[in-house]
Amino acid sequence: MDQTGTENLILVTRDRNGIAMVTINRPKSLNSLTRPMMVRLALQINALGKDESVRVIILTGSGRAFCSGVDLTAAEEVFKGDVKDVETDPVAQMELCKKPIIGAINGFAVTAGFEIALACDILIAAKGAKFMDTHSRFVVFYMLLR
Repeated sequence: MDQTGTENLILVTRDRNGIAMVTINRPKSLNSLTRPMMVRLALQINALGKDESVRVIILTGSGRAFCSGVDLTAAEEVFKGDVKDVETDPVAQMELCKKPIIGAINGFAVTAGFEIALACDILIAAKGAKFMDTHSRFVVFYMLLR
């Protein structure tokens, strides 16, 4: 397991045909992201983009959601420091990746999950997939808590 404990939360598999599958694997929390998960996702996208044996990346979520966004119980950790560090920002790494990224969207893609979905080159959405941007609600809620 890696030092952050996220190895099983961001799964990466490769097949011999050049297809890499990246799965956000935290279904009990609708695949909400912690800071270590976001960093691991960014690093994995970067590594797959440099891997000459990989021709395409498929990004999906396990269970009934693609990604419900940032884990609000870990929001303080997610938003402290340099949140737009290109090396650890999954969206930035997806935008820099030279390989096509296909988003296989099942269920919810909310806020940060929506941003990650939009960074994919191609989206394939399951029937019933839901795309939501709740940034304005989060900011109001966050400001009320302060």
